[in-house]
Amino acid sequence: MTETVSRQGTAGACPVCQQPWGDSVACQFCGQIGGRPAGERLATIGRRFGGYLLDFVLILVTLLIGWLVWSLIIWRNGQTPAKQLLGMYCVSLGSRERAGWGTMFMREFVAKVVIMNLLGLVTLGIAPLILNFRLIWNRNRQEVWDSVAETVVARAVPG
Repeated sequence: MTETVSRQGTAGACPVCQQPWGDSVACQFCGQIGGRPAGERLATIGRRFGGYLLDFVLILVTLLIGWLVWSLIIWRNGQTPAKQLLGMYCVSLGSRERAGWGTMFMREFVAKVVIMNLLGLVTLGIAPLILNFRLIWNRNRQEVWDSVAETVVARAVPG
């Protein structure tokens, strides 16, 4: 049986690593996500970057059509094709459950495609470049599209 980690812990400490939790969705030290089973942590910046590259390669290899079909099927699990292959998924901040199809549509199509392209047109491509670095300084490792869809990207850590 998997134990769900509450954000409170003992005296503001993370129940997994026993360090002070901080003021974010996840523990500031180990990345454990509050309200999720122990071991489900924020995906690292490197893993997420690898996911972007892998999604790009998969889009090219499948001529976009295969990637779109694959995406539409697995969005119900809070994943994209690259996230599925790399063991990552999106968690909805409201319910602390895996994001569903509607949330993933909001995140992947409305926020990534529509909003980011509009920002790019208005700012001649500067805003998307700057906003893509948000992942590095955001304490919940959220990109713009994560904030719009109110999600974080998680990865279950084995063991």
